[in-house]
Amino acid sequence: MPSAKRPPNLFISFMFWATIGFLYLPLAYLVVQAFLTDPSNVASGFTTKWLAALLESDALWEPLMNSLLIGVASASIATLIGTLGAVGFGPFSTVLPPSLTALIMLPILIPEVITGLSLLIFFLLFRFELGATTVVLAHASFSASFVYFIMIEQLRKLDPNLGEAAYDLGAKPAQIFWKVILPNIVPGLSAAWLLSFTISFDDFLISFFTSGAGLTTLPLKIYSLMRIGFSPELNALSLVMICLSTGLVLILWSKEQSRKWVISGS
Repeated sequence: MPSAKRPPNLFISFMFWATIGFLYLPLAYLVVQAFLTDPSNVASGFTTKWLAALLESDALWEPLMNSLLIGVASASIATLIGTLGAVGFGPFSTVLPPSLTALIMLPILIPEVITGLSLLIFFLLFRFELGATTVVLAHASFSASFVYFIMIEQLRKLDPNLGEAAYDLGAKPAQIFWKVILPNIVPGLSAAWLLSFTISFDDFLISFFTSGAGLTTLPLKIYSLMRIGFSPELNALSLVMICLSTGLVLILWSKEQSRKWVISGS
């Protein structure tokens, strides 16, 4: 006899929807403000002039492009370093020395203001000219720890017999990596790269310390604009970023669903 259906827990349902509201209502209000004629007055009517003004604003597009280029470069470097570090323990190693684990985790635990200050002192000590290069290196050094732990978990999911079978068939370590390990860790690589890009794109403190006077990223530009007064163009920019982020999530989700359907169908 089938068991009776349990009634829904009202408290858990309330907490779930309250959490969803807490997370997404500010974003929804921000989207509405991007179309208001007067963002301070909800009854002022709707318009698209702020989106048009955003397209014509060089003051925001240049920092946006700086953040995008720095994010791509730092994410690529961090993904390379973190992946090589994870694979360096052995093709399918799952045992990490506790001391090394703590050392790699340290950049994640240290407050960003301390990380930014230490990187600034390091660059000045070795006479690096502050600019895009120093920001890329700083972001990559911070994000590499996140990549490392993501790739370690990805490597743990692999069957150790794959590497041993490839070795028995005469494959060299480099061939094992390129033809056995790498194709099986592509999902982890994609996730690690996207996380590193996100960390770099919205970073403020480390960029503040390491960018110097000749470079402005988007978070730094937004901070400077908010100090002198609110600009409705920021709402339009936030709307664009929300749409791009949502579109990327939907694309990744659809690809994952397609992969599951292919696997289940086969």
